[in-house]
Amino acid sequence: MTTETEKLFSDIHKFVSVGRTLMREGKIMELNGLDDQVKILCETVLQLTQEERIIYADWLQELLGDLKTLGDELVVQRDLVADEIRGMPSHQKANVAYRKVDASDGYHERDPDGDDE
Repeated sequence: MTTETEKLFSDIHKFVSVGRTLMREGKIMELNGLDDQVKILCETVLQLTQEERIIYADWLQELLGDLKTLGDELVVQRDLVADEIRGMPSHQKANVAYRKVDASDGYHERDPDGDDE
């Protein structure tokens, strides 16, 4: 169980770290799966013995801090984007929104002709 628990901690820590790096670079962070990973970790920790829980208490505290920092950074990013959008004319807002969605879904990579239709 210990190896599985440590892998869960490592996977979530890596997920958060990569996400924070992407945000600093101005890229979009995909959050799919994070909540499932955290849920599995919590369920796994609940199955540990009291001695094992004590061992992982500091790990949990650090992970909680990482997740809180990620949440705070997401709020800042959201607010910056909202401020940017509020300052744009309507036609420009739609253009920016479509470009962000197109860039994040990889749609342009699926169209072998390069057509937008």
